[in-house]
Amino acid sequence: MRIPMGQFQTANVVPTAERNRVVTLDADNRGQQALAAAVGGIAERQIDQQNQEAKALSRVKATNLLMDRERQIGTITTDLGEKLRQGLIDPDQAQSAYQAAVGKLDPVQPQGLDQVELEQFGLGLRKVQESGFRGIEKAVGQARIATARSDLDSRMDLLGKDAALPGAKPEALIARMDDEDIDTVGRMAYGVDWSRRKQDFKDGVYMTHATQQLIGARNDLGALQNLQTQLTAEDGYYTTKLDPDRRNQLLNSVTGKIFQVQEHNARQAEIREQRAMRILDQMDRQAATGIPPSPAEQQRWQAALSGTSMAGEYASRVEQMNQVQTLLRMPLADQQSFIQQQRQQLATNGGSVDQIANVDRLERAVESNMKQMRDQPLEWNAMRTGAAVEPLDFSGIGTPEGQAALSAQIAARMDTINAMRKQVGPEVSRNPFLPQEAGMLKAALAQADDSTKLQVVGAIAQATTNANDFGGALKVIAADDQPLMLAGMAQARQLKGDDGADVAPLILAGNKVLKDKSSPMPTEAKLRAAFDESVGQAIPSGSSQREQAFSAYKALYAGMAGPAGVTHDGTAAEVDDKLAAKALEMATGGISQVKTGWFSREKVVRPYGMTDDDFQDALGSQIGALAERSGIAKGSLESMPLMPVQGTEGAYYLLNGGRMQLDPKTGEPLIVRVR
Repeated sequence: MRIPMGQFQTANVVPTAERNRVVTLDADNRGQQALAAAVGGIAERQIDQQNQEAKALSRVKATNLLMDRERQIGTITTDLGEKLRQGLIDPDQAQSAYQAAVGKLDPVQPQGLDQVELEQFGLGLRKVQESGFRGIEKAVGQARIATARSDLDSRMDLLGKDAALPGAKPEALIARMDDEDIDTVGRMAYGVDWSRRKQDFKDGVYMTHATQQLIGARNDLGALQNLQTQLTAEDGYYTTKLDPDRRNQLLNSVTGKIFQVQEHNARQAEIREQRAMRILDQMDRQAATGIPPSPAEQQRWQAALSGTSMAGEYASRVEQMNQVQTLLRMPLADQQSFIQQQRQQLATNGGSVDQIANVDRLERAVESNMKQMRDQPLEWNAMRTGAAVEPLDFSGIGTPEGQAALSAQIAARMDTINAMRKQVGPEVSRNPFLPQEAGMLKAALAQADDSTKLQVVGAIAQATTNANDFGGALKVIAADDQPLMLAGMAQARQLKGDDGADVAPLILAGNKVLKDKSSPMPTEAKLRAAFDESVGQAIPSGSSQREQAFSAYKALYAGMAGPAGVTHDGTAAEVDDKLAAKALEMATGGISQVKTGWFSREKVVRPYGMTDDDFQDALGSQIGALAERSGIAKGSLESMPLMPVQGTEGAYYLLNGGRMQLDPKTGEPLIVRVR
């Protein structure tokens, strides 16, 4: 505040009165009179200057008094304003509090001022006090606005909370804000913004009420769908009462909740279906015992099946439970019919122990028949069709013609088996050998040289059209001979090393070295350590694939050591790194360390016969193509680890967070195919 100085800034100059000139006729005293006049003038000027300085000092002191009073008034105004803001005093008491506080101040008594200056000082003092009074009035106005806002906000908050209570009526709550006094206070509190705030309150009441309906609906699909209708229908309750943004927000929540409830109900229904399937299995197992279930058990089954798609199965399963299969030598359908009739008679009419034992024997025979169909499909088919199975001719196994003839026989048998699998189901095993043939082959292969073993395996490979058929046939005769299994798979694929060496005979040769210990070799622990270090996690730890790869690796290492001139002295013999690397590549196709992306240290198995450079180039190219096709950034794809696709060489899944990355456009897993 600028203090009005009045006339204090300009010194009041009192004009020097002109002295009356004395005319004397005495010429002798004229000089003395002139000197006296000069001395008197100097004295008068000094007195005038002192008076002016005294007046100026008085005015400065008076100004300081005004400044002090201004600070005091400012302090009072600030203090009362803060108390008003904090609600410590009522706005109606603020002015009297101000007057009381000002009245307690010491009187201001300036000294040395004339009447005019005193009047000017008093005017300045009044202006200071009036300025403080205006500040109080302003603070009172602000306090009234704050009080009004607080009261209105509290009222709207309470009414808004009431909207969330059960049975709340939004219109009644809103009506309590549609009052003239409320609007008067609202305009005082918020001015032109009051209409918007009032509308926001109304929207909030309806929003809270609708949200409470959503919460109250819980998992009631009907209630949720009704709320959805009230939000979307042309005559819906909330359609015109909520602004579009809030209505859409709530509609999104309702729609999402409906989806969750529907999914939950569907999942529960599926769980009940799965439980019903398990109950049917229990009923089947109960039927297999030949003992009727208790009424309590039947009631439990019926309750579990009720409400599922299998509810109609209950009566038929109970009926089937009292029936068993029929005769052994009859067609399968007749066998089952006979046993079922016998069980029904026993359950209905009862029977002796012998009768029950007889039916049990028949049932076990039927089960044996089914087992034969699964495990010895050629014999089962021969029994069913009456067509004898032509024995395999191994006499010409040493000649190309004999091998071709053997392959043709095995191929014909595989055709029969695949036809059975198509008709009966996948439980029919891929076994193209008669029991006596399988036994003979196992015994013969155990004594045969490596060349003969590979000839037999080669004939089987030529006879089969896919890896599954070959693997099934090979498993029958070599399930207990892992080296032969590995050599057979290598023979079927005609795997070779970089130097053209056949993998299959090397596996068999190395297995002999390991078995008869004819040459010193590093311990298996050292071989495994070298293998694990090179493979890393390219092949999952603990998997059968890793164990197969290690078995082939150590057999190949042993098989190549002698011809390569690698010797191992004593039990402390170390693994030859160069030979181990070659064995690993021949056993797996090679391990490459990915050179792109964040997982640049990741190891993967590359396709057989592909060099590391070709693999890296193909990998980068394929990832680039996938990025372009899927729309995912190439850098993101490069950062994902690879997982081989089981049964498909040269194909790798891209993993994101441990899961297969899906193509956002097709929903299918992204697969990198380097071959």
